[in-house]
Amino acid sequence: MTDEKVLEILVDFANAVEAAAVNVRQKVGEIVGVTTAVAADFNKLPWETKRGTKGAYEQTSKSSTNNNDIFQALQRNLKEHGGFWQHQGFKYWNHQQDEDVIDRRKS
Repeated sequence: MTDEKVLEILVDFANAVEAAAVNVRQKVGEIVGVTTAVAADFNKLPWETKRGTKGAYEQTSKSSTNNNDIFQALQRNLKEHGGFWQHQGFKYWNHQQDEDVIDRRKS
């Protein structure tokens, strides 16, 4: 068996475990009457590359996303963390204190 095949099997296993964990979390939430949010994929938002004094960064906005659920989840996370949040290799912040425009840069 090649190394690539072993890695492919491990990735498939990890994906199956992750899917099972999400399912368990949702079922437990239903039993105890609490809804559980699945982590949003913020990479699905339309990010526009910008240039700043510290170099390149990305920006998205309420208007460019049509205020979709993923954008709203990101807004909530930023609000809960005082306007600055680090998540999955990115730093997120409100652009010039504007909650409707969000910037990010790789950590």
